[in-house]
Amino acid sequence: MKRQFPRRWAGFTLIELLVVIAIIAILIGLLLPAVQKVREAAARMSCQNNIKQLGIAMHSYQDIYKQLPPGNGYGGPTPLRRSWTVLLLPYIEQGAIFTKIDLTKQQIDSTVNASGVSNLSLIQTNLKAVLCPSDSSAATPLTRTDNASSLTLALTNYTSNVGDHRNGTGTGYGPFPDTGWYDYGNSSDTAAKTRGVITRYGYAASFAEITDGLSNTFLVGEVVPAWCVWQDWGHQSFATTAYPINWRNKDLAAGTLSPSNPSETITFRSKHTGGANFMFGDGAVRFLTDGIDYPTFRGLASRAGGETVSPP
Repeated sequence: MKRQFPRRWAGFTLIELLVVIAIIAILIGLLLPAVQKVREAAARMSCQNNIKQLGIAMHSYQDIYKQLPPGNGYGGPTPLRRSWTVLLLPYIEQGAIFTKIDLTKQQIDSTVNASGVSNLSLIQTNLKAVLCPSDSSAATPLTRTDNASSLTLALTNYTSNVGDHRNGTGTGYGPFPDTGWYDYGNSSDTAAKTRGVITRYGYAASFAEITDGLSNTFLVGEVVPAWCVWQDWGHQSFATTAYPINWRNKDLAAGTLSPSNPSETITFRSKHTGGANFMFGDGAVRFLTDGIDYPTFRGLASRAGGETVSPP
């Protein structure tokens, strides 16, 4: 005879099952933001460590050469088309790459050198040490511009401080007037006049030239290279404080501001929420919010402007 069980042991009803599924969905919905926050906190910490290592490398370079590593992506006394990052490779545990570079040739030279590779091929390879974990787009090499026009190069999220200059003509941001395209350091007679610390025309400041104080002047900050055609680790990378942190990020993400815009994209920004990481001359790494007082932000980019500012 078949034994009969009470109905309550027969399993869930459809309504009970739907209620359980709904509860699980609610719990997952509550949990996901917390998981995302934890992941972003870890990514931001990893990013800060990356930029900290660049700071240590810069101090080592300064100790030896009595100046910061010069950027030479656009011109300079010898047009090497080489980013300041390349010169730091031996100090960030990338000596194996550095030894393969023929320093007598341009960095974008495509001929095979004595190491069996070309200078160009080396900078077409991702360098994890200069990629922010929060910016997955930076892991895809992209076509760059200027002397590297039509060349696909590996990108960087960390770029040098060239000052507070705006490129092109116009009124500038807010009450701050345009200072002219040349102030990026695009020619020999203006490179040293750049208010920042590393230009793209062969100039780099010494610590002695940073008279505003190492703790009050940042050397390196974050960028989103997919939103600016000038940012790659081998050829050139520089940015300005001509606009606030994360200026028009939403427009860049939406495609309504072109990455080739010569003024508004060569500025500091990140994929972090609410700001970006910066490395100061004393080696300290600070997260500056995009709500920072704008004159203070500009002042932190000048090496010898005499501004009485300090990082928040």
